[in-house]
Amino acid sequence: MISPASATLSRRSLLGALAAGASPWAASSLIAQVRAPVRIERVELIKVVVPMKPGVKVSEDYGPALDIRLAEFDKYPKFLIKLHASNGQVGLGETAREVPEAAAAANAQTLTGRDLRSLDLGAPTLGLPDGRTADGFEIAVFDLMGKTLGLPVCALLGGCLQKKVAVSYWTGQRTDADMLQVVRRAVEGGFKSLKFKARLGDDIAAKMAAVARAGPSLNFIVDFNSSYPDLASFLPVAQRLQGYHLIIEDPVPKRLDWFRQLRQRTTIPYALTPSNTRQMFEAIRTEAVDVFNLGGNMREFTRAGYLAHLAGIPCWHGSGVELGIRDMSFVHAAAATESCTIPSDTLCYLREHDLLAERFTVKDGFVAVPSAPGLGVGLDEDAVRKYRVA
Repeated sequence: MISPASATLSRRSLLGALAAGASPWAASSLIAQVRAPVRIERVELIKVVVPMKPGVKVSEDYGPALDIRLAEFDKYPKFLIKLHASNGQVGLGETAREVPEAAAAANAQTLTGRDLRSLDLGAPTLGLPDGRTADGFEIAVFDLMGKTLGLPVCALLGGCLQKKVAVSYWTGQRTDADMLQVVRRAVEGGFKSLKFKARLGDDIAAKMAAVARAGPSLNFIVDFNSSYPDLASFLPVAQRLQGYHLIIEDPVPKRLDWFRQLRQRTTIPYALTPSNTRQMFEAIRTEAVDVFNLGGNMREFTRAGYLAHLAGIPCWHGSGVELGIRDMSFVHAAAATESCTIPSDTLCYLREHDLLAERFTVKDGFVAVPSAPGLGVGLDEDAVRKYRVA
């Protein structure tokens, strides 16, 4: 929730603070620490498809309100990236799912033969030609740079401010009986938070009452994916959901006046997934939100998180339900972000395999931030071969 101090910040002072926080680490000085040439000699792209564990996505018999995207998303491939460098190090990265192979190949070709020191760390895409996979290559570049400098990635992003990062348990749309089983798994797994999906037409009030009884130790985030068309349609639903340990995410289209009225007329904290930094600033200025769900590449996330910190608004790291390399990049970005205190969507433990040599481990609702250079993780090559696709 917005603090009294942040409410007094003027438009000019907040914009100035955003500009000051736009580079929480000095990219040029980091590159300057790499004294000898580090040439990227070869870029390896590995196309993989790793299904979710059985039964963790949605209830197949949910009914007509089921969002089919939640049932199908793990069938789409993504790319693992290996940057083989002249110093013997290998930088590991991972793209989002459903990205074109040509986009990954174009960026791989551009990086081949480049000196690590020649990359533009201030550019949103690192100077690469295709932005659709640039964030995956950013992960690999920072892993390589961390290994070269002997520093963890969070240190390259401004400092390792958290030694462990809170994460949620997660599921999609569920029948009441299935949801109670999900709650049981979350509690048994030591999680403190459960995030689940809901949509227009779901009997969410009854479901919320049931899950709160089954998991009284849990906090909940309910993501409606903007499925309610307007304020008038969602307000009665929100009023029935008051009194629970609950955050509501994106219940309506991202009209900030609607979010502000929901905050004024109910007691529930509301989370916004901002479309861009300008909308994030306007949400702060108009006191429209209590929490942010932030994404973007690692540098974008830490910059946005710094703005949230100035405003006294907590955030979490969103995701597209990734594999271990990408999720670990989220952990490092969250560790470098003081405002990232809400459990994040780092969910690779719900896949059949996270493809990591040492599995991604959640203990008591937290993931420990690796202190080893780079991301601090490696690939399980046998698992990579198993899930590789043509």
